[in-house]
Amino acid sequence: MARATRTLNPLHFEDLEPHRFEDLVRQLAYEYRPWTSIEATGRGGADDGIDIRAFEPGSAPLTEDGDEEDGFAPITPGRLWIIQCKREKRIGPAQVRRYVEESVQGPAVPYGFILAAACDFSKKGYDAFRLALLGTGVQEFHLWGKAELEDMLFQPKNDHLLFAYFGISLQTRKRSVQSELRATLALRKRVGRILGGTTNSSEKDVLFRIAGDERYPDTTSIPDFDANPRWAIYRVDCLNMRNNLVLELRRHLAYLDPETGEWDALSHFWQRTSHDLYGRQQPFDSAYAGHYTDWQQLVPADRRADLVAFNIVPLSRVLGVDEDGDLGHPLPTLYIEPAQNGKILDPSSEIYSIERTTFYGHAAEYRPSKEKRVNFFKENRLEEK
Repeated sequence: MARATRTLNPLHFEDLEPHRFEDLVRQLAYEYRPWTSIEATGRGGADDGIDIRAFEPGSAPLTEDGDEEDGFAPITPGRLWIIQCKREKRIGPAQVRRYVEESVQGPAVPYGFILAAACDFSKKGYDAFRLALLGTGVQEFHLWGKAELEDMLFQPKNDHLLFAYFGISLQTRKRSVQSELRATLALRKRVGRILGGTTNSSEKDVLFRIAGDERYPDTTSIPDFDANPRWAIYRVDCLNMRNNLVLELRRHLAYLDPETGEWDALSHFWQRTSHDLYGRQQPFDSAYAGHYTDWQQLVPADRRADLVAFNIVPLSRVLGVDEDGDLGHPLPTLYIEPAQNGKILDPSSEIYSIERTTFYGHAAEYRPSKEKRVNFFKENRLEEK
C-alpha cells in the first residue's frame, strides 16, 4: 500500500493573538542583525505607530569640521530600526502606503524599516512598499509577508519558535523519520538473514504468527482455525524493493499461449511448503496426480504453465523475528500484527502470476489478464477429479 507523503499545511499567523504575533516577529528579528538593544514598544500601548524598536551598532555623529565635540564622541544607541507588525489576513497596496506613512514620520527618520504581516503580498503591494519609502531617508527596508516568515521559521535555528507558537517541530520530525528509517533497515537486515539475503529470491518456508495469541500451538483451541488461522506456514518468495514480503500461497496447473496471452487454469491447486503445522499433518492429495497426468496429455509442452497466487505482507507489520523457531516449528518465525480483517493475510493484497518454463529452464513470468482468460480446460472436457 502506497504511503501518503507528509507535508505541512500553511501556518496560520492570523490566528495568533496580536501581541503574540509581535512577540514572534521580535524573536525572529533577534538574529537578523547584531542589535545593541531591541524593544517591544507595542506591548505598552501608545506606541506612536512603532511595535518594535531596535538599534544596531553605528558610528557616533561628528561635528561639521570633522572633529568630535569636546574631544569625545556623544553616547548614542546606534542605528535605529523600526519594525511594524500587522496581524491581518489581507493588506492591499493602499494599506501598505498608509502603514509606511504612520511608521516613518517626524524628524527622526530610522535607518531601517521592516513591515511584517500575517498575509502574503502581491507584486503591487511590494511595489507600493518600495515607492512609499524611496526619498524618505530610510537606508534599508524589508517587507516580511507570510512566505518570508515561514521561510525563517522553517530554518533549523528557529525550530524552537516553530514549536512554541505552532506546536510543530521539524527537527523532531526529522529525528523521528531517521529513527523510523534506521529501524526499518535493521528489520530488513534481520528478515534478510532468515531468507538467505535481501537481494535474491529466497523461496523459504517461514512460520507467520499473530503476535500475542497465547493459544499457540494448540490449533484445536480455535474452532475456526482452517478459515481463520492465527499462525501458518507460507513459502516466502522474496523481500521486494518496497519492503514487502511476497508469499507464495498456491499453484494451479495452467495453460498459456505466450503469443496471444490467452490462458486458463484448473481450480485445483497445491502448496509448495515442505513443513507441517504442529499437530496437523498435510493430507495427501491423491487427486493431484490424476490432474497432473491429464494436464500433461492435454496441454502442449510449450504451453504448460503454473498460475501462482501470491500475497503481500508489508514489512511494517513484522513486530519480531525468531531466526530459529521452536520445538514445534524449527523454522524461521515472524511475529506480525494482524491485517485490518484480523487475519494473517489480507485478501485484497493477493496478486497472480503465470510462470512458464522456457527451453533454457528459466521461468518466464506473465501477468494474467481477466479479459484474456479462455475456457481451454472446459472445452477439452478436462473434469477435475
